[in-house]
Amino acid sequence: MTASLTIDVDELKKLNEYILSKNLNVIPVKSEHELLRIKDGDVSIIVYKSYKIVHNESLESWKVLESILKKEKEFEYILGSDETGKGEWYGPLVIEAVALTPSQIIEFRKLGVRDSKTIGKSQLIEIAEKLMKKKFPRKYRIFSPETYNIRFSEFKKEGKSLNDMMAWAHAEAIKDLLLEEIENKKTRVIIDKFDVKKTESRLRGEMRVRKIPDNSVEVIQKSKGESEIPVAAASIIAKYIFEKEVEKLNKKYGVDLRNSEPSEIDPKTLPYVAKIHFKNVSKHLT
Repeated sequence: MTASLTIDVDELKKLNEYILSKNLNVIPVKSEHELLRIKDGDVSIIVYKSYKIVHNESLESWKVLESILKKEKEFEYILGSDETGKGEWYGPLVIEAVALTPSQIIEFRKLGVRDSKTIGKSQLIEIAEKLMKKKFPRKYRIFSPETYNIRFSEFKKEGKSLNDMMAWAHAEAIKDLLLEEIENKKTRVIIDKFDVKKTESRLRGEMRVRKIPDNSVEVIQKSKGESEIPVAAASIIAKYIFEKEVEKLNKKYGVDLRNSEPSEIDPKTLPYVAKIHFKNVSKHLT
């Protein structure tokens, strides 16, 4: 059996220092994509130039890896949120927020949690199903196409945009998580950046209304947020939920949304399976 995870530059440096301190046996690499190979007793580790590590899951290999993986020390929880479905004309919009302790972050890394864009569909489903069996604080919002269309219309009537709706949805999920699951814990909130001002305004507004102390919560919005494990976990789960919801829509309405164009779907069905403000959808509505 083998497992994989991704490390960063600092962790690679720590690995090299660990190799020297323990005098581990380093053997020649076998391809141009490999950076390092360790084979020493039960320790079998390959480091790729992409910073991906593949190892044999032995107790000794895990000891090596656990000694180099960073562990958050300042915050009790790291909360990450992400969404999926915003760019697809069909299916729901899914917002997922998860909160992990420093120890859980290490555990999730061991399970292969990383940027979901680097994970194939079958592996993503496998990882998501493992995550869903674990106990950790999480909140989500699923906006079916029908609900999404109503909400979007309401925001539009107020002169607001999809980003306003997204900021509201993220803020709602995060607020519920802070209030119901990790109240009064020192928390860092990380959001995959899409509109800094609107998201910050919505979230801080919700926190003031709900009397969540500003000094207990640090909010970070960053590009490539999936480099953070809680955000990556949120993304993986959101994509998993999206796929399951699309399957339900396909079955309910007798369609194949992944392999169809809006023009191939009954116009009367479109508001129930598609986001009707998309141009390729709206032109086919009755």
